[in-house]
Amino acid sequence: MGSLLLASLTSGVGSAAAAAGPCVAPAASDDAATYDFIHTYRSECATNRNYDRTFPDVTLATTVDGTNRLSVTTSTALAGAIASVRVNDKEFIASGGYGAALQYAFHAWQEGEAGSECYNPTQAGTRLDAEGQKAPYHRKSSTSALYTMAKSGLSVRTESRPAMFMTRADPAPGWDGCHGVDFQPDRVPFSQGLSPYWLETTVDLQPDGAQELSNVIRLEATLTSDDDTHDHFDGVLVAYLQRDFTDAFSVDPTTRVLTPRPNDSYTSKEPLARCTTDGDYCMGILTVPSAVAAGTYYYSMSRPPSPYNGMTGEDTIQITAPRGTVARGDKVSYEVYLAVGNRQRVADTLAVLQGVVAER
Repeated sequence: MGSLLLASLTSGVGSAAAAAGPCVAPAASDDAATYDFIHTYRSECATNRNYDRTFPDVTLATTVDGTNRLSVTTSTALAGAIASVRVNDKEFIASGGYGAALQYAFHAWQEGEAGSECYNPTQAGTRLDAEGQKAPYHRKSSTSALYTMAKSGLSVRTESRPAMFMTRADPAPGWDGCHGVDFQPDRVPFSQGLSPYWLETTVDLQPDGAQELSNVIRLEATLTSDDDTHDHFDGVLVAYLQRDFTDAFSVDPTTRVLTPRPNDSYTSKEPLARCTTDGDYCMGILTVPSAVAAGTYYYSMSRPPSPYNGMTGEDTIQITAPRGTVARGDKVSYEVYLAVGNRQRVADTLAVLQGVVAER
């Protein structure tokens, strides 16, 4: 999956001294307000259409420690991807552009080749979905086809056909210089910008077995292939965090110790967390131990502002799950937990979660 792909920080930003409403850009000179306008998701500024279907965004909310409100919003504009995770008024997710937010992405390739952005089914949509848009980049429907986004209690379920991030019709090269037309056959669904995969996801607050952990989000997904056989396959769940989540840590679930790690790039077999410098806000990520034993790994990355990420930078945590051969009809499943809170609360929560999922 590609980096945040959106226009420059000032694209679409007016010269008015003050915004006239939540969907009107602030003055270009106000860097903090402009970043917030681009990367803090607002349902009222986003489309609720997907092809000929209409879905309202879904927000799940619960109370943490009896006082704080945790909310998660899945977005129609992003074909069911998570556009927002908030604790009270603090937004964790950077949602600007279709390569951002909190979403699933996949790669498939053959022996002797390498995974490529040009064969990259992506939950929220194609790169072209953000092309030519003005901030906040969610006014246009996603190319990914969303068929279900249904709430039940503290859970939301989605069903979709992800788009190819770099489509056959995209004239621009991918990050590795690839072109979609060279990787994807000239037939449906590729000719429509879509991939031959079916994605089913569930987002839960207070999941089974961890009800006492009110600061936990459980993410589950099943991807079904209708594609030709590929020798290699991987799935990625990536969270693009807001730019004040600068500090990266690995977390030892046994000792609950957080170890500072390089924030530019770090690969780990231990769960990871990214935090604000003061440690007041963190997001930790954990998957089931059996997945790690099978080769799944955690990754944290920061990149400075560049034209490729719209001059807003990137700060991410993710889980990458490599697979062997995946053939038509195969189903690939994922189970991931996110914990939010301050530094020690996240470390403590990941330790408890590790025990919960290991006992199942």
